[in-house]
Amino acid sequence: MKSSPFCPCTDYKCQFNPVNHDKGCNLCVEDSVKCGEIPKCFFLKVIEDIDGIEDWSFEAFAKLVLKQ
Repeated sequence: MKSSPFCPCTDYKCQFNPVNHDKGCNLCVEDSVKCGEIPKCFFLKVIEDIDGIEDWSFEAFAKLVLKQ
């Protein structure tokens, strides 16, 4: 199952995952921005395993990027 050609997200149970509708990444990005968060796919582009991450904020993402 593939959500889109470039999307690394495998959370297929998520209602915003592109495999569950025909609106591409828009619903996921919109929800993340409303919550003041970065979409999980951005984290997956920086690290391979996001298990255990609980803070999806811009600050947490920036800290993660700076550690790389």
